[in-house]
Amino acid sequence: MKAKSEKFPLTVKRGSSVVKIYREEKPSGSYFRVSFYMGGKRCGLNFPDLDEAKKEAEAKAAQLSRGDLDALHVTGKDRLIYGRALEAIRPLGLPLDVAAIEFAEAKKTLDGFSLAEAAKFYMRHHGKGVILKTVKDAVADMTAAKKQKGVSVTYLADLKYRLGVLVTAFNCNVSAIAPDDLRTFMDGLKLAPRGYNNTLATLRTFFGFAKDRGWLSKEADLLAGIEKRTEKAVPVEIFTPKEMGELLAHCSTDLRPCLALAAFAGLRSEEILRLEWSDVERRPGFIEIAASKAKTASRRLVPITPNLAQWLALAGRDGGHVWPHSKPWFFESQRDTVEAINKERQKKSKKVAHFSWKTNALRHSFISYRLAELQDVNRVALEAGNSPRMIFQHYRELCTPAEARTWFTLAPDGAENILPMEATA
Repeated sequence: MKAKSEKFPLTVKRGSSVVKIYREEKPSGSYFRVSFYMGGKRCGLNFPDLDEAKKEAEAKAAQLSRGDLDALHVTGKDRLIYGRALEAIRPLGLPLDVAAIEFAEAKKTLDGFSLAEAAKFYMRHHGKGVILKTVKDAVADMTAAKKQKGVSVTYLADLKYRLGVLVTAFNCNVSAIAPDDLRTFMDGLKLAPRGYNNTLATLRTFFGFAKDRGWLSKEADLLAGIEKRTEKAVPVEIFTPKEMGELLAHCSTDLRPCLALAAFAGLRSEEILRLEWSDVERRPGFIEIAASKAKTASRRLVPITPNLAQWLALAGRDGGHVWPHSKPWFFESQRDTVEAINKERQKKSKKVAHFSWKTNALRHSFISYRLAELQDVNRVALEAGNSPRMIFQHYRELCTPAEARTWFTLAPDGAENILPMEATA
């Protein structure tokens, strides 16, 4: 009824822009046509309801007066999408075209991944409160903190070596490192399983330290997907009393007390290199391994066996280090000793077996013979600075008590005359 009282065409004006509404009759009923000119061409939109036609005419007149010609093409479903898009970005205060451009660039970069997931990943690594800290500075701070805590020199050296490689590879902030980058880094080191696992453990410690200091988000797991590698069991090798006698007989005067300390007290090479004569003399009957000189950063007292006391008594002491030379010289002297033994063997017989240096065999020998002698895993573990589980797992039943007695009676007077022992039942 209302439409019939209106005089058509209805005219809607905004400035100099004019939009008209015509009433058209069809057998099926009346409809209303919104008519306007755009780019010199007449355009029209049909509506079954007059109120809807009026709303559209008002909108088109306003758009024409603003010169918003592109918007005139947006109708129906597109207009609904446009409205939802505007509403979605309204809280951000961004123009719709800026938001669309940024979204398109991000989607291209993500190559099919969800933008929302990428944003969540970013916040896990660069969340609020994360302090920017370069990998180099973070490593320096962690090393200083560990040193102040009193860890061993060996631990510090290992830390500097493994994290030093990280510093070289990542010239960026800690929070900028991605898991994929770390996987590539670890694979590129080409380490054996033991070295790989040790480096992985060091990285876990480092990133945990970074989280505690706020340099890395608590949610970040940079080592996700990087698994420990299976280590092949390395057989424990030991020297026989005869072989030990040859070592002591053919080594240099300076090396002799060092070999004796490894063979009869179980000291590690690094502990010997840091050992001073005051550590041997401070506690009569014992060698004091300070926490700063031990691999495990735990102080321990190692008893001086009677035969070890005889070997140490022959050494010249100046109050300084037990090994008075450089670390490379220490290992060169061991190689020289092996060469001297083989030359001596060749003189006696061309068929004699070649003497070979066995890695860590002096310490392994001490633990094996000491366990056979004492039959006490806990006591041997305390003296060697190992766990009872490690002692029981690797050194049980390697030697007999009779062999142990021969080992710990190997003294200066008989070192060159040790005979191979016969097997016992």
